[in-house]
Amino acid sequence: MKTLTTLLFALVIGLAHNAHAQSLTDLLGQLKSSSAASGDATLKSLGGDLGSKVTSLNTSLAGNPAAQGQLQGALQSLVSGNGASSLGSLSKLTQAKLTPAQTKLAKDVGNVGSAYVVQKNFGALEGSQSDVAQIVTSLRKGEPTTALPAIQKVGQNAKLTAPQKDLIGSLADKYAPGTKKIGNALEGGLKSIPGLGK
Repeated sequence: MKTLTTLLFALVIGLAHNAHAQSLTDLLGQLKSSSAASGDATLKSLGGDLGSKVTSLNTSLAGNPAAQGQLQGALQSLVSGNGASSLGSLSKLTQAKLTPAQTKLAKDVGNVGSAYVVQKNFGALEGSQSDVAQIVTSLRKGEPTTALPAIQKVGQNAKLTAPQKDLIGSLADKYAPGTKKIGNALEGGLKSIPGLGK
């Protein structure tokens, strides 16, 4: 009976692992087809680059199912079009218990994933194409601090929708923590600054 229980447990674990691998494969397929269908050459290139980096990181995380789950969750958010959530998930992934090589891969995935989110959500934003291109280039190179001035400029574009404002605030906060809170306080006026409002 004990042998049968052990065998069943191993079978369930094996099936769960295969379902996880299949699920990640499906998500990567969705990323690739979505990138290709957009007609945006930059987005297509970023999607391909991101897919390769996600695959490398996932392979590297073979002994760390928790981190693999985080990676899958981040990719799920990204494919679902939930940019702010995917940015948060990608950031959390770099804080997981990883080897130095895995941490570097996770940062690469985070930077290229962020560049993908920016291009997808702001690539056609009127009056900000050069700033968006600067952000995408900086993030893709792994130099997020050089993207901050362009992120700030895009954040000041009067044509931003409410979701775009939230997303650009999340992006700024990811690379310069606290900036989203400061921006919200300034937007809300003095009333939202503790001690000054009534």
